[in-house]
Amino acid sequence: MIVDTDVLIYLMQGDDRTMRKVQALEEERSKLAISSVSLFELHHSIERVRDSDHRRRAIDAVLETRHTYPVDAAVMKKAGRIDGRLASEGRAIGMGDTIVGATALVQEDPVLTRNVDHFDRIDDLEIETV
Repeated sequence: MIVDTDVLIYLMQGDDRTMRKVQALEEERSKLAISSVSLFELHHSIERVRDSDHRRRAIDAVLETRHTYPVDAAVMKKAGRIDGRLASEGRAIGMGDTIVGATALVQEDPVLTRNVDHFDRIDDLEIETV
């Protein structure tokens, strides 16, 4: 299962509902991973907060046991097709979510997200929500 950036942020904030969901999935022995895009998005935030050391530690803590899937050629080809289709339909979701969704499709994993509205637009993508 690929954990979307929004879920990671809720984990960093100590959100009870999110923490319970992730813990339950881990107890089921679900492998929780992230897309390289989430790594980028989280680290992008370090330079935008007052206490960057605190943010860096929070990011490291939430990512320390997560595998990171690379954004490789297969993912980018899939993402390009998804983004092109959604844009032509006037339903684009942004590059980050498109790449996370494409990563999940290539890896044949569901996405764990609170942003169902965006990910629901990607055909054949399995979504789990918090």
